[in-house]
Amino acid sequence: MGNIMIGKKAGFCFGVERALEIALASRSNHRQPVYILGPLIHNPRVIADLESRGIKTISALEEAESGGILLIRSHGAGPQIFTDAEERGLKVIDATCPFVKQEQKLAQGLRRDGYQVVVVGDPLHPEVQAVVDTVDGEAIVVNPSAPEEVHRGSIKAKLGLVCQTTLSQQQLALVVNLLLPLTKELKVFNTICHATRERQTEAADLAQKVDILLVIGGKNSANTRKLVEIGSSFTPTYHIESKAEINPKWLEDKRIVGVSAGASTPQDQIDEVASWLEQYYNIIQEV
Repeated sequence: MGNIMIGKKAGFCFGVERALEIALASRSNHRQPVYILGPLIHNPRVIADLESRGIKTISALEEAESGGILLIRSHGAGPQIFTDAEERGLKVIDATCPFVKQEQKLAQGLRRDGYQVVVVGDPLHPEVQAVVDTVDGEAIVVNPSAPEEVHRGSIKAKLGLVCQTTLSQQQLALVVNLLLPLTKELKVFNTICHATRERQTEAADLAQKVDILLVIGGKNSANTRKLVEIGSSFTPTYHIESKAEINPKWLEDKRIVGVSAGASTPQDQIDEVASWLEQYYNIIQEV
């Protein structure tokens, strides 16, 4: 029998925990319907639990009844969403992560100062889309997974850069190094949040100590997928949402199992996986 090593930083980050608390308080403190425009966080089980409590996820404002409560999710939203919601008679409660809000303000400041705004991140991620919306769409989005696709002819002499809060330092550095030769001035704000940095550093350290790494979190969670990518550089790594996805064959001849989790993963999901592993491993260690 071997050991289970669980990352101390695994699970909810400050921004996600805050958004969830705001959502539950909105339901408790208001009799009106409560809506979220898009998933509050990228974790299907958490979203299902919110639905069971009467907090409905919608894909368009037209789905919300006038007089209801609209919760802005942790990824944020552009100013037009706030305006349109109020015009439809919705009370808006903003649960945007403070680190995302800071990213938005920095992008707006860069634009006011005459910089061409560059947002480094997944162009389909709601956080990135919200940042672009806060500067009225006047931004270039550079996908760190395909930075070579940036249209060089659109690059101006004065660039100001912010980045998706869940990127890795390596992804940010890659894009910065790509842009430096293309412009005369490049102002960079490293808006990767400290929780992301801590989890990524811990995942790399944990992966080097174990024979296999299980990373728990929604399959649509960008920060969870990044932990899987980091872990895979060092040891066999599997992305799971629950204990039901664990294949016992993965554990054959594995003495030490590591467990990490994305910032959108609640503690009960981590505990569930750890409890399942205890049938094969006696000792649980936190690293």
